Amino acid sequence: MLEPGAIVDAIGELRERDPRPLHVFWVWAPTGDRDAIARNVQRRRGPLAIVPHVLRKVGFDDPNAVMHDVADVLDRVREDVLALQEAARVRCGVDLVIVSRRELRLVDTSSPINLPDWFPIAPETTPTVRIDDLTWSAAVALTHEASGLDGLRRLLHELDRTLLARLQASLRQDRRRVQGLWDLVFRESSPPPDRKVDDELQRIGRTLDAIMNPTGFRPSASRDPTVVGRLWAYANRTSPDGLPRAAKALAKAIGLDDESIGIAESLAAVLNRPSNPKAIADADVRWCLGLIVTLRTACQLVTAAAHADDYPRFSVVLLESTSMDLRRYLDRAIATLRVS
Repeated sequence: MLEPGAIVDAIGELRERDPRPLHVFWVWAPTGDRDAIARNVQRRRGPLAIVPHVLRKVGFDDPNAVMHDVADVLDRVREDVLALQEAARVRCGVDLVIVSRRELRLVDTSSPINLPDWFPIAPETTPTVRIDDLTWSAAVALTHEASGLDGLRRLLHELDRTLLARLQASLRQDRRRVQGLWDLVFRESSPPPDRKVDDELQRIGRTLDAIMNPTGFRPSASRDPTVVGRLWAYANRTSPDGLPRAAKALAKAIGLDDESIGIAESLAAVLNRPSNPKAIADADVRWCLGLIVTLRTACQLVTAAAHADDYPRFSVVLLESTSMDLRRYLDRAIATLRVS
């Protein structure tokens, strides 16, 4: 759910770009205390003439009547608007925020509105106004808590340790099971040419043991990479059609039990599937391909957030849903690796 701080920030940015007499914003709050949201917006609005209103009646469902609905809300918040008339004049307008339990399902909300004679800016004029759905348009930096970065980093660290334990167990049983992954993924990640797989796994273990705070863990694809780092590096330099080869090697190396593998996949895994379905016909290969692609996406997000100034802002809802999908998948993957 969109936070009051993000609401105010988004409104402030738009007010700077577009100082029209009236902006109208929609905030979808399906759960939680709408009145508390409105109060917190008021507390955080600073010098802006932001007037929140909790919608408690029907309306805003007919594109031909939407500005009549806006006018009705304006009449209800008249005293609040007039209390902010000095701020409105300084900021060249009023920002009306409608907090509703319902989504705004109207596609086109742009229409002229007759501003009342008491309105502090451009009274009795007819500007064109549209309702901006902040639920989808409010954008934040990649470092925003909606990205769930602490949880992603912790899960990547946990996945790294779990994969390492599986590889070490396979190595003790039959080192040939790990050799294919070593030759394909590990050797191309540039360990010393004379280093044995046993020694490299031990080094990775020491690297992971030295991580004191897993929520601050950032995998590396180049400097002393761990298991996750090496899989990430391989995925970065390999096309989707080339990844099933690594997935097959990983499935053999970690000794998956097909019966314990669930069919759940992350959106990232679905969008990056190879063009030949036969390449991932085996359940264990398909599962490992999903793991490789998903951990790559999670690593990319964590790394991009560390350089957030280089990237634009994104929708809060988009970041939150993307991160949640990654975290849920990684959590299930770790559980599968521990019991299979």
